[in-house]
Amino acid sequence: MALHLFYKEWLKTKWFVLASLVLGVGTILYAFIGLNSNIINADGGSNYVFEWFTQAGQPHYGIFKNIPFIIALLIGGSQYLPEVLQKRIKLTLHLPLNEIVMLYTMVLYGFLMILSLMVIFMILFFTIDLYFFPVEMHVMAINAFLPWILGGFTTYFFVAMIAMEPSWKFRCLYAIVVYELLDIYLLGGNMSNLYVLMIIVLVIASLGMIYTANRFKIGEK
Repeated sequence: MALHLFYKEWLKTKWFVLASLVLGVGTILYAFIGLNSNIINADGGSNYVFEWFTQAGQPHYGIFKNIPFIIALLIGGSQYLPEVLQKRIKLTLHLPLNEIVMLYTMVLYGFLMILSLMVIFMILFFTIDLYFFPVEMHVMAINAFLPWILGGFTTYFFVAMIAMEPSWKFRCLYAIVVYELLDIYLLGGNMSNLYVLMIIVLVIASLGMIYTANRFKIGEK
C-alpha cells in the first residue's frame, strides 16, 4: 500500500520535482559564475575574501537562501492542493489503512523528495566550491545552509497542515503565523543558539497535519 501511495504522489509531483531540480542546480551554477566574475574583478580569490569580510559583502552562496522554501512550496503545493481542492483526500483517508499512517506516508514521500534534492544540491555546491576555496572555508557555508534547509522542511510540513485545514479563515490565520515563524530560519549570522527552537518549530509543523486532517475528515468549518 505504501509503495502504491508513493507512486501516486510521484505522478502528481514529478514535474514539480524536476522543476525544483533545475531551479536548485541553476541557482548554484549561477552563484559560481558570479563568484568567478567577482574573483576576477577583485584580482584573485584572497582579495575577494578580504572584501567579503571587510565590506560586509554577500557570500556567493547567499543566493541559495530562499531555494529550500520555494522547493517546499512547489512540492507541498503539488501534493496536497489537488487532494484538497478536488476532495480526493477524503477517499484516501477512508482506505483500509490507519489514517495517520496514510497521511505520514504522503508526508514521508515529500520529505524524501526534498531531502534527496538538498543532498544533490549540497554535493554539487561543495564539489565546485572546493575548486575556489579550501575546506576550512566550508564551515561558514554549512552554518548558513543548515537553517535554510531546516526551514525548507518546516515549510513543507506547514504547507501540508494548512492545505488540510477545511476553514479558509483558519488557513489564512495559520499562513500569517507561519510566515512570521519562518523568519527564524532566515536571521543569518551565528544561529547555533537557535537550533533547538528551529527543531521545536519543525516538530510542531510535522504534527500539526494530524489536527487539520482530522478537521477536514469530519468536515469542521
